Amino acid sequence: MKPLELSCITGIWKSALSRLDENMTDIGSDLQLWFPWGNVWRGHDRNGSLPPTDFPEDLAGGGVSRFGGRFWKSFSLNGTTWLVSIRASRSQSEQMEAWELPPEVRNSLHILGDFVRLECLLGLTMKILENQSREHTGHWDRVRNFSVAIGSEMGLPARELADLELAAMLHDIGKVGLPDDLLEMAGPLSPEERKKIEAHSLIGSAMIREIPGMEMISEIVLSHHEAVDGSGYPRAIKAEEIPFGARIIAVADAFDAMTHYRPYAIERTYQESFNELRRETGKYDLEVLAALERVLRRLGILEAKPLVGNSEDW
Repeated sequence: MKPLELSCITGIWKSALSRLDENMTDIGSDLQLWFPWGNVWRGHDRNGSLPPTDFPEDLAGGGVSRFGGRFWKSFSLNGTTWLVSIRASRSQSEQMEAWELPPEVRNSLHILGDFVRLECLLGLTMKILENQSREHTGHWDRVRNFSVAIGSEMGLPARELADLELAAMLHDIGKVGLPDDLLEMAGPLSPEERKKIEAHSLIGSAMIREIPGMEMISEIVLSHHEAVDGSGYPRAIKAEEIPFGARIIAVADAFDAMTHYRPYAIERTYQESFNELRRETGKYDLEVLAALERVLRRLGILEAKPLVGNSEDW
């Protein structure tokens, strides 16, 4: 399966590789950083991602190895095995043996490791959800894109943007276990049916909470249907009680729902949808709405024609 490319961690990759490169200048050049992906390894260098490759097993066995004119050193962080590779002469073997991962890079790799372990699961889960209901075709990806754009517009730091991106991708994961006919229902929902639908944020949050280090993402997923005025669900919390990431996803989710296919609603233009969000007085964070408007104007799509429900429009 093709790995997802999480946009918010691109900067983290570049920062980690830049610092490693500076740290290892005395040893060699052409630095690479690799991690396991199924039966192969995926890697990055200063120019971007590298083709998946199958390496000898002993490269990840600990200590320093020599392979392909390069030194290789493995280490484990937060459950993820990493390989640092650098082109250097054999005379640098003692320096490579003595080299240790610098603390400033360790923090970046802790973040990257969280995403590395989740990328495959995310891709599979999103495909299951898309196959379950036409409503979700491309929805998670558009909500992800809108959420990241809003968060970037509002100046969120890299770690918060990374959490926001993952939470946006996973916000509807709790719907995976719901019946297909319930998700595709076109008419008004009964109180019992609505209760089942609304449970998806609780279910999704509980699923994510089982993964170490995902507590904040779980909280955002739990709260993405809460409203600033306290009229949302499942806890009816309000204003600052709602995680900021959840307030962003609430806007992105509602905006995408208005502009793309839903069995229970008509599609609107971007402008019509944005106006509708603004009319929902007290429900959405005003600063988030203002950031969305700036994003739409910068992209030149606020006055776009009605959408037809495909994920390429974004």
